[in-house]
Amino acid sequence: MVEESQNSKKTIKHLRRGLSIYKTGRSPFWHARIYDAVKKKYVVRSTKETNRIEAAEVAEEIVETYKKKQNSSHAVSKDRSFERYAKMLSEITKQKVKASRNKYAFSDQSKILFREKDGLVSYFGKHDVGKITSGMVRDYLLFLDKRRDQPLAMSTKSKQCGVIRQVLMLALEDGVIDIIPPMPKQRTVDKPRVSFSDAEYALLLETARELADAGETSVRGVPVTREHYNVIVFAVHSFLRPTETELFGIRHCDIEMMDTDPRHLLMTLTGKTGYRKSATLDAAVDIYAKQRVLHCDAKPTDYVFMPEYSNRTTAVNTYRRIFNHFLQETGLKKDKDGNDRSPYSLRHYALQTRLVKSEGKVNIYWLAENAGTSVDQLERFYLKNLAPSAAKVRNIQSFGDG
Repeated sequence: MVEESQNSKKTIKHLRRGLSIYKTGRSPFWHARIYDAVKKKYVVRSTKETNRIEAAEVAEEIVETYKKKQNSSHAVSKDRSFERYAKMLSEITKQKVKASRNKYAFSDQSKILFREKDGLVSYFGKHDVGKITSGMVRDYLLFLDKRRDQPLAMSTKSKQCGVIRQVLMLALEDGVIDIIPPMPKQRTVDKPRVSFSDAEYALLLETARELADAGETSVRGVPVTREHYNVIVFAVHSFLRPTETELFGIRHCDIEMMDTDPRHLLMTLTGKTGYRKSATLDAAVDIYAKQRVLHCDAKPTDYVFMPEYSNRTTAVNTYRRIFNHFLQETGLKKDKDGNDRSPYSLRHYALQTRLVKSEGKVNIYWLAENAGTSVDQLERFYLKNLAPSAAKVRNIQSFGDG
């Protein structure tokens, strides 16, 4: 008969999940058995107590001491954890998105928060929101860079910091923390807004029109039609972003025909910068009328452009490929500095042209508001790069009356 080892557990008492106490034949004392969820292993400590009730109390104290030693920045309770407030932010954003029809606003934040292995919750989840410092955030950004072949762009790092601030702001509102630590500053470099010259834009229109009318061109099995030409013209005369929520998200019920002078379309949008009312230029009215003829059976809730694609991401990607084909045919894929053009170049051309052709008369605040951007963006990316207008040249060469 095999003799029982004195090290085997004689008596076991489960206190709660991850914590139990037991006795062996070798010692009169109860031992605490703790499960470390981070290291995925059990840890054993002697309670130095022979009484079971007293041993249970000591076991709880051992657990608290052990947790503090493992990571002093971890939250003692889930109510103070970063993960709790991250999930709260996610739920708040989800509800806002439902109300705004902009389902894409939620996805970026969700990826930043819950990305497997290096998302914010994966890294900061167990941390106490009151113990997160600027240095920890800096270490996190370095951690992200080390996981990649190329460091993250400064703008991407700024987004990570922005979401961290949003999470901590909820903790601040709850009174759990008194201050939000400053986020590490990210030095951003403005990328040029690649546009067209008037001659290049005219060539693009001519080529798109000819390819559509010839009816012999397909891109990835999709025939090039007048609708793809119409998208170009409408984009330039509406200032819309070529996204799922703006140019490719607008429906007939979002457009109101205004016969006032000047004629225009009044659009209700939920785009990158949220809800706004936006007016088109005169030329967009005729293009919209042509779209109504192309899709004469369209319902009010149908999309204006490429309505055959219920998935608007597919519509955006399909159009991008067709637009790139137009650029390749015209030799306009890159500008003189080697920067790639994209459908966004139409928006840049629209804003640039409005600023130039108005000869300084356009109100840049109203233009920014109508286009869903800011005066700062117009000044940083458009105004400073424009050649001086004739009026400006005359002004800087003027003399006083004396």
